[in-house]
Amino acid sequence: MIQNHDQLKVTQEQLQRLEHALETLQRTASTVELAAQAPAIIEHIYRMRSEIDAYLGIGVASRQSTG
Repeated sequence: MIQNHDQLKVTQEQLQRLEHALETLQRTASTVELAAQAPAIIEHIYRMRSEIDAYLGIGVASRQSTG
């Protein structure tokens, strides 16, 4: 869970590295390798994006604007 701006920056940097790793994997890996490795990377990306959204209040803001 992100609790401050420094942790947000670190999480954003980690997210960027994971997205780059996924893009590289998609370009260079065989179909079998991609199927084996991509799901774990994608799950990690989703988790980090969720943490960033929670810290920034994105889910709360969108629910308030539509509610």
